Amino acid sequence: MTEPMTAGLTGPQARVLGALRDGAALIMHTRTERGAFYTLGGRRLSVTLLKDLERLRYVSRSAGAGRTAVAYELTPGGSAALAQWESGNPASRG
Repeated sequence: MTEPMTAGLTGPQARVLGALRDGAALIMHTRTERGAFYTLGGRRLSVTLLKDLERLRYVSRSAGAGRTAVAYELTPGGSAALAQWESGNPASRG
């Protein structure tokens, strides 16, 4: 029953999921002095946006690149949500 979650997918969430699908790296960078920050394809990403995607289980941590960086990957649920969002937004695909 993913219908309620995918119906609420926002444009920014869809752009992040699409970028992940297309090969962009989503990385959590840890810092002891100020906490973590996130980048998608080398650009800063909103913490709240990433946390929403994690909460919805559209992305998950995949592998650590060391103690200071952790990679994320698109989940099957995230792929399905993106496909459903794109089917309702034909202009979203390039």
